Parts: sequence; structure tokens; C-alpha cells
Amino acid sequence: MQTAISHTETGTFWDKIAPKYAKKPVADPAAYEEKLVRVRALLRAEDRVLEIGCGTGSTALSLAPAVAEITATDISREMIAIAEEKRATAGVKNAEFLQADATEIFPEAPFDVVTAFSLLHLVDDVPAVLDAVFAQLKPGGLFLSKTVCLGDAHFGLRLFVRALGALGFAPPVTTLRKADVRRALVAAGFDLVECRYFGKGRLNPFIVAQRPA
Repeated sequence: MQTAISHTETGTFWDKIAPKYAKKPVADPAAYEEKLVRVRALLRAEDRVLEIGCGTGSTALSLAPAVAEITATDISREMIAIAEEKRATAGVKNAEFLQADATEIFPEAPFDVVTAFSLLHLVDDVPAVLDAVFAQLKPGGLFLSKTVCLGDAHFGLRLFVRALGALGFAPPVTTLRKADVRRALVAAGFDLVECRYFGKGRLNPFIVAQRPA
């Protein structure tokens, strides 16, 4: 498992591309909607949720009506600014957007649910992030993640993604396999509840993990 990404490097990359990212359509709308349906089924109306790596806030705003409140964070200042504009335009009152590192501990903790969609492969220390998630969950709370597992891809795709990163066209990516993510979750103290895929892709496992009650 390769981990060599600096927080500054990652945040700067996303700050630069935030306006373009906000306008980019979802690559697989059907798979994205399938994910949202499954996530909503796992949420309760009284839940307090933390989303780390929220990007421009679309998922947090979509999930907000299903929960009591959601705190959504991202390392990119520009992403958070766009998310806050979306929140204000939509008139959503129970969502808060904050610039923060993925390992930050919030005074609002513990949460009922923590989510991290398309994030773990972009952090420099997966165990540290999972430890922070575990610490901020209530006993019995759920951690929902969806992670690009480039280590399970063929060599040509791995090489292509690394080349894009080296040229500055893509963020640095930690080469994870699904087995790496599962082992890291167990090592952090989680029980594994569910692992599935949405759409036809098989490099982005959706994993439900639970802090033991």
C-alpha cells in the first residue's frame, strides 16, 4: 500500500480545479443514484452525520433531508466555498460546510454516521484517518466509504493514472486494493458489515463498517 501524499499538495490541487470540478457532470449518474439510495436506507431521521472529503457538497446536500444534521468537510477551501454557495441557494438549514483535514476531531462528535466517498485513496495516512473516524463515532455507529482501489486495476491503468498525477492533471493517488481497505478497517477496530459495488465498475467498493456497540 503506497502512501506518499502531502496535505498541502492535495489541497492546492483541488483549490485550483474547484470551479471546473463543480461543473463536471457525474461520470455514472445511475451508479451515483444507486449509491444515494443505499446510503439513505442506512440513515435515520435523528442521525447526526459527518462527511469527510465532501468536495463541492452535492452528496451532503442530497442526504441532508434524510437526517437531523450533517457536518461536511473538505481540505480544499475553494471546494467548501462552492459547497456553501450551493447550500445557501438551496436553502438547506441542517448542513454545515467546513474546511478541515480528514483527521480532524470535531467538538460535535460523536456522530451516528461518518461517510467518506472517493476519499481514502487521496489521503496520505489511511490508518490515521480511520482512527479519527472511529474516535468520532458513537458505539454502534456506521462508517460508509467508497474508495477507488487502483491496486486492483490492470497495470496499464495504474501507469496511466500515475502519469496524469505526475503531469498535474490528476491528484496524487494512494494505490489501494479492496483487501487493503478491509484490513485497515479491521485494524482500526471496525466490524465489516457490507461490501458491494454500484454500476458496472469493480474498482470502487462501497463498504459499510460499524464501530462495535
